[in-house]
Amino acid sequence: VKHTGAIGRRQREAGNISQSLLTLSKVIMGLGNAGKGGKPFVNYRDSKLTLILKNSLSGHARMAMICCATPSGAYSEETKSTLQFASRAKLVKTRAAVNEVNEDPSVIKKLQREVAQRSEEGKR
Repeated sequence: VKHTGAIGRRQREAGNISQSLLTLSKVIMGLGNAGKGGKPFVNYRDSKLTLILKNSLSGHARMAMICCATPSGAYSEETKSTLQFASRAKLVKTRAAVNEVNEDPSVIKKLQREVAQRSEEGKR
């Protein structure tokens, strides 16, 4: 806000974005500590952003973080915090696995019959 001069609604929106990014930073820090044997609990519910990203951040998917920094002296504080965030994000360990897709027609038919049967049982 100090660089943009935002006021009113835009200022509140910027505050909400900053709060979400702070929560994301806390989640990343918690996930990084869990990889080093730290506390395994990470609270994703503190922000809509982290709640939406929960499945991606929880370690069961490949994750990529892109952090933008500027050499401008006017934004040195933001650049410093961005680089600190990036170094914490590097500590997060993931265990991505490929989901197995079974395209065998006989298995698909069997499962469709089972779904139909359970649906009929549910109507009774």
